[in-house]
Amino acid sequence: MAATSEEALVDPTPCEDFDVRTLMGHLIGTAERSMGTAEGRSATQIPHVVVDVGDADLAGRYMELSEQVSTAWTYLEPGQDVTAPWGSCSAEAALRGFTIETVVHGWDLAVATDQPVEAPDGVVDSVNAHVDRVVPEGARARMHPAARAPVDGAGPTERLANTLGHHR
Repeated sequence: MAATSEEALVDPTPCEDFDVRTLMGHLIGTAERSMGTAEGRSATQIPHVVVDVGDADLAGRYMELSEQVSTAWTYLEPGQDVTAPWGSCSAEAALRGFTIETVVHGWDLAVATDQPVEAPDGVVDSVNAHVDRVVPEGARARMHPAARAPVDGAGPTERLANTLGHHR
């Protein structure tokens, strides 16, 4: 987000429902829902797309939230029950779900703004084996387009995005 120019905020993204600005607002909303889940607050009242952050403040707000979210999740045990926006599950499953959402939409943002697309080493590997449990086939129809075959040479982040129907 920090490397995204204000001029790019109106550009399209691989996520057909979002331009760059809306996608950034969605990533902020995802971070806020993750924080609410970790803190035991209902995430149902947190908007899917946050719109009350000024364009110049988007990256700063996301970085601030990222630090808070990281801290909030350290207080939970992996098997502890939490209530995520999609229902009750273990803290580990909820965190994987939020990680998948963040990585895939981070890929969308990177593609849209012509930035490096790969998540840090190990991030995709930590969630890839769990995608089918975290985002079951029935939920995919409601949340994501059909899976896409990866292009030749696609890295792990792009392959994860393709699994959830995102493509360049």
